[in-house]
Amino acid sequence: MLAYLVFAAAAAAADLAGAALVTTAHRRGLAPLRYCVAAGAGFMLAAAFVRMLPESAHVPHAFLFVLFGYFGVHLFEHTVAPHFHFGEEVHPEALLRPSAGYLALLGLGVHTLFDGVAIAAGFRIAPALGALLAMAVFLHKVPEGFTIASIMLAGGHTRAAALGAGALLGVLTVAGALATSLIAEHHVGYALALSAGVTIYVAASDLIPEVNREGGPALGWTVFGGLVLFTAMDWLLAGFGGH
Repeated sequence: MLAYLVFAAAAAAADLAGAALVTTAHRRGLAPLRYCVAAGAGFMLAAAFVRMLPESAHVPHAFLFVLFGYFGVHLFEHTVAPHFHFGEEVHPEALLRPSAGYLALLGLGVHTLFDGVAIAAGFRIAPALGALLAMAVFLHKVPEGFTIASIMLAGGHTRAAALGAGALLGVLTVAGALATSLIAEHHVGYALALSAGVTIYVAASDLIPEVNREGGPALGWTVFGGLVLFTAMDWLLAGFGGH
């Protein structure tokens, strides 16, 4: 039955829609990137602590893998990343290091890969459960696409690159659905633990310092708003029976 692919594709389209929303607003001068980054920081930290960490905690030494993800990215940014040349797509007015966008894409990418796994696994149990899980995933996809596109733009990348990042998250959702039968449950836990470490690093060490540098109550409330947004989405997911 291919119904799970239809639902996974619909969820994937929401990632692209979120990215398109922020890139369109940015082109029209309606998306102050510092506020988008602030909201993204709150959203990513909430995703890591509310979803990624609990869903990975059942595997042995899960939190050691979280630390490997966190400090592995720290090591990468201070050793390998400074030697990268990102090309003409990076602009001098960037708020963040160019690597921040790629690292955010890595962290959210692993998470969204397993969104697809969840949808397909639900359909393997019962079509009704799969449909509910798909609706649950769909709810947080638009803000997820918004977040990754904002971070890419703030890292000095082009709107095309930001839109492509949202599209890639969508592709990974479908790939996760297709690969469900190939992924062992304990591998899922380890991958999510590493992803949580990467996500926490990007949000807490790249995005939050930028917010603190700018300062002001408006940005502080915007970070909190990102947390509230994720909490609201998560509450709706629970209402649909998605978790």
